[in-house]
Amino acid sequence: MYKLIIYTLILSFYPHFIGAEEDSEGICFSKSEQRSLLDDSYHYLNTKFCQPAPWFDNFFIDQKTTKNVRAGTMVRWYNDFIWLEGKGFSYVPNITARLYLPKVSKKFKIIFESDTTDTVKELFPDNQSRESKNALGLSYDVSVKTRSSLNIKATLRPGLEASYRYIYPFTQQTVWRFTQKIYQEKMVTGEITYFDIDHSFNEKFLLRWANFAKLDTDVEGIEMGTGFTLYHYISPTQALNYRASISAKNKPEHYIDNTHLGLTYRHNIIRSWFFYELSPEINWPKNSLQEKSKDVSFTLGLEVMFKNI
Repeated sequence: MYKLIIYTLILSFYPHFIGAEEDSEGICFSKSEQRSLLDDSYHYLNTKFCQPAPWFDNFFIDQKTTKNVRAGTMVRWYNDFIWLEGKGFSYVPNITARLYLPKVSKKFKIIFESDTTDTVKELFPDNQSRESKNALGLSYDVSVKTRSSLNIKATLRPGLEASYRYIYPFTQQTVWRFTQKIYQEKMVTGEITYFDIDHSFNEKFLLRWANFAKLDTDVEGIEMGTGFTLYHYISPTQALNYRASISAKNKPEHYIDNTHLGLTYRHNIIRSWFFYELSPEINWPKNSLQEKSKDVSFTLGLEVMFKNI
């Protein structure tokens, strides 16, 4: 089923994939190393403030660079081979797609994805499940400006989500980002707030401090977390990120429910559309009864990705 879907999408959009050209207009490090255009907000930061953040988010496929793109096509077929200490190996395939509708409006996109593709959850793995269920839906960009954007998404899960993002550059090296989401999924209503600060030490290292707070009708109390990701540029086809985070809940009492350490090495090899990732990580989850454990895992990810953003 996965193969049939991806072959159909690739054949349908093949002219767009081979038509993407190297973008070399900018003078910033991050812009000159990219193969695709970014959304308006990141293009603005890229050219005005020379932030390396857009390059890292584009290379690691963060939703910041794909969710609010007005026109573009992206298809990802990724396969995770996971070894978990004490449980052995497992295989988790997935496919996501974002296809724009040029004859309708550049603001509309057909989407086929799950929430587990959100890279914020890579930093807080206790808040996501290895098993993901994709849903077909429609995304509409209500507004996309240089510093702010408003997006509405409806899926056949069923689900409805409104997302607002605002970006403010404090300095040429430091950028603040605020994101607010309100969602309805079947019988669950909730909201989640993200607060990030990016600081670039130089063209090769970027530090991101990420925070979230979540409240919905499915879980008692508030879920929250804070963590750091250090991005390390190696070459136009290689990069690393180092992660450390903690997440917590306040019901039935205040407690830290997971501590996370991990890193990901991502490499683009053979063809521009083929990537592999190596991701060792350690988690120390704890439940409400204060029972703590240690989970050691290693993931080999193989990914085929086509995009014309």
